Amino acid sequence: MNNLEAKKAMLGVISCDSVITHDVSEEFSLPDYVNEVRRVLVTRAQVLPESKYLSDTQNGTKIDFGGTVTYSVIYTDDEGKLCSTPLSSTYEASSVLKCQGGTVLVDTVADNVTTRVSAPRKLTVKTRLKSRILAIEENEYIEKIEGKSSADELFIERLTKNVSSLSVRSGSLQGIKMSEKLDTGSKKSLRPVLCDAISYLDEVKATNGGVSCRGSAIVKCVCESEGELISLSRSIPIYEEIALEGALPTDMASADIRCVSLAISSEETDDACELFFDLGCEIDALAFRSVENTLSVDCYSTKNDMDTTYKSIDIYNAIRCQNGAMSLNDSIKRKSKDIVEIIDTLLDATCEKCEVKGNRAIIYGRLCASVLGKGEAKENGDFEYFCENHELPFKYELPLDCECASPIFRCHIDSSLVSARYADDKLHIVAELYPCVEIFDKSSEGVLDTASIKRETEYSECASCVRVYFPSESDTLWSVAKKYHISRDKIASQNSLDNGSLDGIKSLLI
Repeated sequence: MNNLEAKKAMLGVISCDSVITHDVSEEFSLPDYVNEVRRVLVTRAQVLPESKYLSDTQNGTKIDFGGTVTYSVIYTDDEGKLCSTPLSSTYEASSVLKCQGGTVLVDTVADNVTTRVSAPRKLTVKTRLKSRILAIEENEYIEKIEGKSSADELFIERLTKNVSSLSVRSGSLQGIKMSEKLDTGSKKSLRPVLCDAISYLDEVKATNGGVSCRGSAIVKCVCESEGELISLSRSIPIYEEIALEGALPTDMASADIRCVSLAISSEETDDACELFFDLGCEIDALAFRSVENTLSVDCYSTKNDMDTTYKSIDIYNAIRCQNGAMSLNDSIKRKSKDIVEIIDTLLDATCEKCEVKGNRAIIYGRLCASVLGKGEAKENGDFEYFCENHELPFKYELPLDCECASPIFRCHIDSSLVSARYADDKLHIVAELYPCVEIFDKSSEGVLDTASIKRETEYSECASCVRVYFPSESDTLWSVAKKYHISRDKIASQNSLDNGSLDGIKSLLI
């Protein structure tokens, strides 16, 4: 018994899809130049992944990952003034994957943030982080026929099927630096109170050896000027070409962008106060394609009897991977009437689930809006500041190229505010949402695993033997040929079957 070279195919599979949670807690002592904290209004958290390491263990592949959680704590001081301070904590986590590595994608988000004031200059911030780990690797499918020689190859009939499987290409993070000036008009003595930056991509396309990304970054700064709060903003267009080895224009592509640093500086002149900012962003791009493979789903020999075994394998395909945009125009009942003037609205969008109905995918999520505003003026002319948190559900639909049997998805959503206002007892919000969606489909295929040729049983052709076979509705050319151990071509030739179909055929000469 000798074994010739086995037929092989490399199939991209999702070998791990898990979610882990881990907590980050840290006590911060504020420096003397920062105003003391009387009441925290809202704390925002952003996760900045920085490292990811894979190592082999006896139980699988261990992944260690970590980064920084940045906070923006907005509060009022002892004089009732609106203030904010940035803080940051590092985080580390690990997990063991039941796979050999491949491309491992880790998405970490801040699921819950709480802030406690233990002293005027001491804050304790606790954050629940949720990390979704998706591992995509190439598995080797091997078809093995034992006892096969080059002569036997002439007598082996195979039934094959063309299937497509997932292939992914990823690159390193690409950094972007932007330095611009905020338009302050003729305002003087500006004191930055709250500064924030958001970034989004609304168009991502694969190119030869890369991915092109278009979007914008928006810098907002709430400043105090002569006892009043004013809001300044600046939008900067983004166009980046990211190198991605092996990418093709026919690939599907998606990309995540995040702001990683923001610095505000001021310069006083005789006429006005000028504000400048330095913004840093990072883009992470991926390209997906479906690779065609030919797999054997059955085989038999026209010369010898054979023992065959079969197995089921999972096939994954990239169905839809894209960056897009949608508008949200909705209203929700206001919680109180403390706020009489909105200063700023901070948005965070999250995706909760994805459903596939026919040839459409529906992403369900919620938009968390933290409305920061001031109340009625006091007798001394000062204001008290309030923050109301609201949630608005939304759904985003996108077409698919085909129906999904068992969808798997990743989704990240950036958001920017267009307007927020109170009218009657309603909060009206108009926002733009920018989803980055990747949808994969899982299906199962039955394939040939092993086949063994039995030398002791050999079929001999009898030239004088003629059989007449009356096919049933379930018969195919393959099933009839396998039953009588003759080639499909011979049955087709003897019965003038041009396309190999048995439709309408009442009898066959075997």
